Amino acid sequence: SSALVPDVCHQPKYSGPCYAYLRRFYYNSETERCEPFIYGGCMANGNNFYTMDQCNRHCRGK
Repeated sequence: SSALVPDVCHQPKYSGPCYAYLRRFYYNSETERCEPFIYGGCMANGNNFYTMDQCNRHCRGK
């Protein structure tokens, strides 16, 4: 349930203002899944993971 999901996982997907083209993963609280997105390389929030596995472990406990 979402009550057990850490607060950081509810932060919005945020690409940031920079122009790198980095594949990262974030937890989508609407679908309750980790999903890929493109990160610009600076000013990340906490909902930004290097791998799908890292996102799942942190936000879904799997």
